[in-house]
Amino acid sequence: MAVFEMVEFLEGLTDQDRDWILNAGVERQVIANTQIIEQGEMLEKVFIVLDGVLSVFTEECPQHDLALVGLGEFVGELSFIEGRAATASVRAKENSLLLQISSDQLTQKLQSDDSFSARFHVAVAKLMAQRLRNNARQLQPKQAEDHPQDLEVTQVLTTALNRFKALFLQAEEMERTRKGGLTEELSTEFLEHMKHLEGLINDLIGSESELSSVRCEQLGRELMKEMLPYLFFSRIAERSYSKPRGYAGDFMTIEWIYQNKPEGQGPLGALMDQAFLDLSCGQAVRNRRGLITEQIERACQLRPEGPIEITSLACGPAREVYDHYQSHGKDSRVNSHLIDIDEQALEFVGQWREEMDLESKIDLQRLNLVYLSLGRGQLDVPPQDLIYSIGLIDYFSDEFVVRFLNYIHGLLRPGGRVVLGNFHTSNRSRALMDHLLDWKLIHRDEADMNRIFRESKFGRDCTEILYEEQKLNLFACCERDH
Repeated sequence: MAVFEMVEFLEGLTDQDRDWILNAGVERQVIANTQIIEQGEMLEKVFIVLDGVLSVFTEECPQHDLALVGLGEFVGELSFIEGRAATASVRAKENSLLLQISSDQLTQKLQSDDSFSARFHVAVAKLMAQRLRNNARQLQPKQAEDHPQDLEVTQVLTTALNRFKALFLQAEEMERTRKGGLTEELSTEFLEHMKHLEGLINDLIGSESELSSVRCEQLGRELMKEMLPYLFFSRIAERSYSKPRGYAGDFMTIEWIYQNKPEGQGPLGALMDQAFLDLSCGQAVRNRRGLITEQIERACQLRPEGPIEITSLACGPAREVYDHYQSHGKDSRVNSHLIDIDEQALEFVGQWREEMDLESKIDLQRLNLVYLSLGRGQLDVPPQDLIYSIGLIDYFSDEFVVRFLNYIHGLLRPGGRVVLGNFHTSNRSRALMDHLLDWKLIHRDEADMNRIFRESKFGRDCTEILYEEQKLNLFACCERDH
């Protein structure tokens, strides 16, 4: 029942009502961009959002969010009550956890239990009234944009975009006609302009823009449409945008960023790929690899004798662990437990584990971390000296991170350390990631991380906050009390 304490829709129901819903429902984890409801379909199930955010949109305007549905909200209730096809589509805006309930089973319960039916319909009515008020606020006339400022932003972006296109065409022609291909001078100019464009997008339509969020989204979509054909020349940008594993920063994207070896489509692919590898976010990802390896070394130094137990949650390619064993070999005292839901990520790690003959040192487990945090699974490991996650929590809400920390707290030995990585609010690549790559993360600062740790079982501020060289990734550290 602890999960339902935060579900506003269920507040008006009795404990027996909630028990029935919990037993009737099936938890379903969905990754970002998964379609939940398709416009025009008759619904066979309805959903309650236990974690994450869903987007409501129409097929006519798939890039425009009509509404965002978050923690505790009911999804599909209008179609269910009316018995009609869905009038809009719903997809996961971020990795989310849903409670899925059969429409037929819910109908039978409503028909057979009048008291439950009355309480349920009152809860639905309150939910729909709240949504109506929210929609009404959105339809209120808004203060007009500062038109000269809006025009200036548009002109500056257009000028920069045209310069990008001109340099790309110049590079294409030189690659095609000049013996020896691109000159170093033109390559440098192109890469420097891409860095300039990164900063410009962030300044003009990023989170600190003086324009409204609606206008920033509009300009971002227009910019994405113009640049999308060029993005596909880069293998990293193409994978980030297409999300073959369901989210932008999957294990292979991160591995390519670590490798820092540009490749792509056609002769200009390497140039475009290098442009994305050189972005602030790419440099930050490469920098964090060494930082975590240092945390593994720290754990070893604090316990000079005996085995050291470490766990990586959402491990991805786990190159920081690779680096440790590359330095220490099989003589290392570290036993590693690498956890991920993506079986391809674990297969990738398994390959280099086998090549290094480290099967006895590295334990691979395919587990759902959302389920673990909700108490719906178990990770069988000894008390841990170090538990870290460097690419997970910026996909999830504060509520999930608190539950995640609570679970980690129970796995640590007294004095054991947790390290959680999160992109900082100062991330220079943020607007480009949001608008061009659809790589949307929850950015947090020091105050956010301290607040989250205080709300968890750690019960205090972080004992230390570390930064990679660019200070675009922060790493919140805390120890379990002795």
